[in-house]
Amino acid sequence: MSAHQSGAPVEGPGDIPAAVDVVVVGSGPAGAAYAHQIHAAHPTARVLLVEAGPVLTDPPGRHLTTITDAGEQRRARVAAQGPHQRPYATAAASAVAHNQSPEERARALVDRPGMFAVGSGDLTADGLPAAQQVCGVGGMGVLWFGAAPRAGEDERVGCVPPAELDEAYETAERLLRVDSTQCDDSPFAAHVRHLLGRELDQGRAPDRTVRAMPLAATRVGGELRRHGTDVILGELPTGPGSSVELRANTLCERVLVRDGRAVGVRLRDRGTGDGHVVGADYVVVAADPLRTPQLLFASGVRPRALGRYLNEHPQVSVIAEVHGYAAAEGECEPPGGVTWIPYEGRRYPFHGMLTRIDPATVSNGARTREADAPLVAVHLFTSQRPRPENRLEFSDTERDWAGMPAMTIHHTLDEEDRATLAEAEQEALRLSKVLGRPAEGERAWVLPSGSSLHYQGTVRMGPDDDGTSVCDPAGRVWGVDNLYVAGNGVIPTRTACNPTLTSVALAVIGAHDIARRISGTRSAASAVAAAPKEGQDT
Repeated sequence: MSAHQSGAPVEGPGDIPAAVDVVVVGSGPAGAAYAHQIHAAHPTARVLLVEAGPVLTDPPGRHLTTITDAGEQRRARVAAQGPHQRPYATAAASAVAHNQSPEERARALVDRPGMFAVGSGDLTADGLPAAQQVCGVGGMGVLWFGAAPRAGEDERVGCVPPAELDEAYETAERLLRVDSTQCDDSPFAAHVRHLLGRELDQGRAPDRTVRAMPLAATRVGGELRRHGTDVILGELPTGPGSSVELRANTLCERVLVRDGRAVGVRLRDRGTGDGHVVGADYVVVAADPLRTPQLLFASGVRPRALGRYLNEHPQVSVIAEVHGYAAAEGECEPPGGVTWIPYEGRRYPFHGMLTRIDPATVSNGARTREADAPLVAVHLFTSQRPRPENRLEFSDTERDWAGMPAMTIHHTLDEEDRATLAEAEQEALRLSKVLGRPAEGERAWVLPSGSSLHYQGTVRMGPDDDGTSVCDPAGRVWGVDNLYVAGNGVIPTRTACNPTLTSVALAVIGAHDIARRISGTRSAASAVAAAPKEGQDT
């Protein structure tokens, strides 16, 4: 049973504590993992979990697709849209209906319900024109797809000892409640995996064959219900007088640093505009790969690699008809889940995800499918070589909608990236023919940069403070002894697979580092004494 009590206060004016042991900025999967693991090791340690956006659901952090009332889901999505507090006109389904008009697809990729665009919006431009953010408790965890594979050998974070990383992966899988057996009874999934496995499995390692995608989801009858951050937050005692406090609608404007240590944070209540200084022995910035470096920049913490090495997963998609399969007449067909084709470096430089789609999302102009063949979306993601010139640029004078330093995104693909994408286009079409054929009017579609929502590298970790990384393998920012960063931005490698499980695993490692350093009897009183007054922070 969740420890969260419905109606328990998770935000309120004027009662922010003066000092805590740990401040965690950001309530997405990584921030929630920090709070959970620190509390598990030190139940009396005071942890303040700060979120700039509102509480969207009860319990907090619940995945928005689990809301069955259409009006309530629409309200929650709009509330998460930061500066755009209005419903979007474009249906979300249009983004996967590839044979809709190009204009409709473009609008669907920029105006995604529950998110707000931070790219240029010009989907033919460089940068990350389709980049999105979420502003609400749970972060992107309330809208993510739920795919949670472990990174393969070429994608693994090499500066973390393998045994330690594997143990952290196990903990991350427990926190997110990841499973790959939800759809083992699906004859459709078995058919798809048989066709693909026959084509792709030869020569692959046993754990890299075509298989069911590990998902943070629970099977409920004929559907999969994706897990939000509530599966982590729900285990924390966030009620009155507890040691963990979730504070929503509270923007962290600055991490306060003195003599090489973070001594607290400066917060602003977004409802009242009131400011607060909170002392802390440890500060964790676990926003997203764009806002985490933004906050460090605003705080005067500017290592050379900050905001650099920005990369994502370029994506190619195509809709395919699946031939040779017929559902049993009169039976309720179980969900097919997601089929996973693991990435294998240059041997197979694609991470594949195949999902069955509703024919209603396909343009009415499509021809009659062969024997009403099922449709699947074939998505191939490629890795991108991290380059320092792909970066975020922050302004010292201009501000964004939240009052933080305005950012400009610089991001291009190099020749190697484009060559791999061209290979992916051909492979997506080939796989559609292995399954059956491309749907009427279909061609391989290279999605605009930023569409994957998987941005990485902007606060990347590394083994040495040599100017190419922002933090050490525990997530500690170089030069600031007790300041940690977390989220997809810390991942330093080129990866093609979904990054959330890896970022939560790295958060587990960082949380354990803090837990080892916390004294069981120490209070945060020292942080109060050390916290600088307004205007004295550096």
